[in-house]
Amino acid sequence: MTYYALTHPAISGGAMDAEDLQRKFGERCRALRRRRKLSQLDMVRHFDVSLSHYQKIERGDLDVRLSTAQKLAKCFGVTLSELMRGV
Repeated sequence: MTYYALTHPAISGGAMDAEDLQRKFGERCRALRRRRKLSQLDMVRHFDVSLSHYQKIERGDLDVRLSTAQKLAKCFGVTLSELMRGV
């Protein structure tokens, strides 16, 4: 967490560190996948990545690029904004 975020929590919204963001993003992906009743293998087929890569996303082990998030949103049938809701 940055010094500014630590000293100005009201302004920064109590900024999360990168690991928290990755974890929350992974949880959101898992929830959207399950809501659409898709398996991780279904996602791999639609998303065109390896199973281990997708699993790392859901576990929050990867810092996902914006372009990757956009592709995931398309796979889930949501906008990028909807994908990021709650993250």
